[in-house]
Amino acid sequence: MAKKIIILVLVVCFSITVLAAPTPSGMPLKLPLRKRGMSAEEHRKEVEKAIEQHKQQEADRSKEYMDLMVRQAWKRLLRVTDQQFKLIEQKREKAHDLYIQKRVGAAGCGGNDEQSFHWNRWSKGTGGVRAKAPDEMTEGKKIADELIDLLENENSKEKEIRLKIDALQRAREKAKKELPKAKQELAAVLTTPRQEAVFLIMGYID
Repeated sequence: MAKKIIILVLVVCFSITVLAAPTPSGMPLKLPLRKRGMSAEEHRKEVEKAIEQHKQQEADRSKEYMDLMVRQAWKRLLRVTDQQFKLIEQKREKAHDLYIQKRVGAAGCGGNDEQSFHWNRWSKGTGGVRAKAPDEMTEGKKIADELIDLLENENSKEKEIRLKIDALQRAREKAKKELPKAKQELAAVLTTPRQEAVFLIMGYID
């Protein structure tokens, strides 16, 4: 619990640092004009499509900018060059992904009552989690999404659910076994006491 609290506090600190920086201005939304011969319904669909595409583009731009700001915050904290950080970041991401995967489940849940309750999927994202493409998802996240599909399908068979439960538990166990090695690999590329202290206090290394 203490480790999770420390990680949360440092993530918040990073977020404050990033949010304090000026954000890039958004791209203007250009709505399609109604073409000759196009029905009102067809035009409405074109407008809705353009709005959704614009939202996705803005979300992608925002993520790219946030990722850049977080990387800069990491480099300042660790006092490393771009080349040094690239090596450290590869090891850090591996350890982080395994830490998440060893207890992976739904991306969250929503709803204010029994009728509106729903599980959030990694592939669709939520207000706080960006939707992920299949090649961005770990094995555990894919299985978790598939298990949610079964839970929300009234026609799912108990055997199907059991098989998916077993698959998710295997993915968690696999990540749990691989995590110690990933931590050691991260520790091996750290070159200063400061770097070691940062990752130690954040729970990335033992």
